[in-house]
Amino acid sequence: MNRAIWKKAVSDAWLQLLISSVILVLFAWVFVWLMSQLPDRAFGAFLRWLPNWIEPLFGVPLGKLARPTGQLSLIYVHVVTALVCVGWAVGRGSDSISGEIARGTMDLILSLPVRRASILVAPAVVATLGAAVLPGAILLGTQLGLLTFRFSDGVSTRQFLPGAINLFCLIFFMTGMTTFISSWNQNRWRTISLAAGFYVVSVIVELIGRLWKWGSWLKYCSFSTAFQPHKLILQPEETGVFAWSYNVPLVALGLIAFAAAAVILSYRDIPAGK
Repeated sequence: MNRAIWKKAVSDAWLQLLISSVILVLFAWVFVWLMSQLPDRAFGAFLRWLPNWIEPLFGVPLGKLARPTGQLSLIYVHVVTALVCVGWAVGRGSDSISGEIARGTMDLILSLPVRRASILVAPAVVATLGAAVLPGAILLGTQLGLLTFRFSDGVSTRQFLPGAINLFCLIFFMTGMTTFISSWNQNRWRTISLAAGFYVVSVIVELIGRLWKWGSWLKYCSFSTAFQPHKLILQPEETGVFAWSYNVPLVALGLIAFAAAAVILSYRDIPAGK
């Protein structure tokens, strides 16, 4: 494959990856510090005040969340983590096709002696490597926090590995889905809006499926059902480290989305550069 495409993919992504990684390391460290400042059993007392219908949202007994490992597992479902990680996925996926068209550079890229579908390989590989780096940044920040602060119960960073793997799979899926949306768009901001809307609607559908007795089937209509990092962390005896039934669907759907994007790019008309 043309070396210029790889250089461009790296140069387009490295700054966002650096900033995102630094944010996640610092956020995880601060989160560990905040949880270490809570008085013993204070978080458990707070959870006992919550109504019973809250528990299905987490998928684990609230008593497990009251322990230090449970408290720190919330890092993976925190809004800051979601914004940074989904932001990486949407940013990289939207830039690969509709971003290039909007900038008027797709004509130049297509003039290179490569197949259209192969143009997506370099951005997809870079985005996937970034999807692995971001959960690693959270693990690093958690480890730094555990080295700096102490909890009454022993906590090991290895306990959070299942959640980090699940987060990687979510980022990979969202990158593939955004690339698919990008493949039939020529406006990057429209691609970003559609991908972000898809993410939000999927999360809402999954929440309704958990809370509405007669709508439990809705859980299977949302990819968000497969993203349960806190459950994988707190119940490893049920799911295993790699949690195939959660992670494989996300990876498979992401690969299908990438493949569909490659097919669409191969046959669509590309508007003339600006």
